[in-house]
Amino acid sequence: MVTESIKTILFDTHLKQNARMIEFAGYQLPIWYTSLKDEHVSVRQDAGVFDISHMGLFIIKGNNSLNFLQELSCNNVGKSLSGTMIYSMFLNSQGFVLDDVMHGFYNDQFYLITNGSNQFKLKGWMLKHCPEDVEILHLNKNHCFLAVQGPKAVTKLSAASQTDLSDIKRFGIREISLHNQTCTAFRTGYTGEDGFELMIPNEIASSVWNDIISEGVTPCGLAARDSLRIEKGFPLYGHELSEIIHPFMTQHSWVVKFDKDFIGKDALIKQKNLPHLINVGLELDSRQIARQDYKILEGGYISSGTISPSLDKSIALAFVPKEYASIGSRVHISIRNKTIQATVVKVPFS
Repeated sequence: MVTESIKTILFDTHLKQNARMIEFAGYQLPIWYTSLKDEHVSVRQDAGVFDISHMGLFIIKGNNSLNFLQELSCNNVGKSLSGTMIYSMFLNSQGFVLDDVMHGFYNDQFYLITNGSNQFKLKGWMLKHCPEDVEILHLNKNHCFLAVQGPKAVTKLSAASQTDLSDIKRFGIREISLHNQTCTAFRTGYTGEDGFELMIPNEIASSVWNDIISEGVTPCGLAARDSLRIEKGFPLYGHELSEIIHPFMTQHSWVVKFDKDFIGKDALIKQKNLPHLINVGLELDSRQIARQDYKILEGGYISSGTISPSLDKSIALAFVPKEYASIGSRVHISIRNKTIQATVVKVPFS
């Protein structure tokens, strides 16, 4: 059965601004407006805005909500009680990654942000484990989600919102008023730059988007979002994360806190001690792009690759055997019947 992809509330706005649209995570979203390079550079040097309404938006509340989330999350959710967003992962009972998520606590309730392709899977997972005194609210039908990112993002978004946002701490949360409606601002992002992610009622989404654009913020699509996150070594579900990948295969095993209980803990302890591939950064000797699933002759495979617009070279994230995971190791990638050499380098790329 083929299901029609979802159009975000900003779909017509994107078309009016000449966006090229594609299907991603079950949604129709811009891949770019002008070009990947222009939009990427705008975020690194100035400010860009993304429609990320495909991402799952949840509120978790109730007397037992902290204990509930502690059971699901391998990181310590208690760290969010200071009004801070924290990065974590939900694991299955075998210790593999169901999704990577962001937790936050504000106004006596928890916020949970998930990947778009996993929002319904995680909703089902939460409902399966949810105690009676916890309520789960799924906000996507009534809200859009925008990311404003870049070194000038805070200044330009403050101007667009007529609200000084500079005093919100990094990874902090605050409710703000836009067009007489309550919105939630998270000082987070997935580009490696400063900025905000905004949860906005659908009724004012187009007005807020246009306000942001009017301050000289560049509209950006998924292509730039992908190249920006690869440069910083951030994982993407389905590439660096999946239900055949556990946290100790990733570059973000620091999220695992074994001093508390969580689903998958015992299995993960066993997985950690078994032989496994490790995700690393690669810099290629040529400008050919190493795409997902290209084989590494020493073992392993490419998980993501691009020509970095900022660094002007071919970079990739890859899973390799432990003996090839140290900085400076050389590996060989099979790219369209050619063998291309690459070096394991420190991530973020530079």
